[in-house]
Amino acid sequence: MALMNFAEFSKKVLDAAEGKLTQKEMGTLKRLFSRVRKRNLVLASGLLSALKAGGASKEDTQKFSVILEKANERIFEGKKPFTREEEKEIASIFERAHFPQPAQARFKHNIQSDEDDLLVSQIAEAIHRDRKQLGFVPERSAPAREERPQKRRG
Repeated sequence: MALMNFAEFSKKVLDAAEGKLTQKEMGTLKRLFSRVRKRNLVLASGLLSALKAGGASKEDTQKFSVILEKANERIFEGKKPFTREEEKEIASIFERAHFPQPAQARFKHNIQSDEDDLLVSQIAEAIHRDRKQLGFVPERSAPAREERPQKRRG
């Protein structure tokens, strides 16, 4: 299943619009794509961070990713993003990760009501990118301080 790459998509649209829109309209379109990209990055990062902070297991994250990829395909086909079973699975994943109700409602609105395939792609891409990062970055330890003899006051 191929996820939509937002950068490639926006470049194709801008290239296709070149010469057909005024300079002002092209600027508006570029800013629109920039806002959508930023919004989707923030939402995807926030969702993934909230799942991690809530203690979502790797298995739950993997299930969520698969569900999102299927949803993306359904949106392309003009169908509803999630089946009833998938909606229940997402609710279970969110519950296990102690995902706040307002955030769940926002996710549901953005994906189910808006059928935002670009956002679905961004979230799935963030999950894939996160899984590919191997190892961990150890905490940076503070450099050892030299112990200086304390001056006596007196």
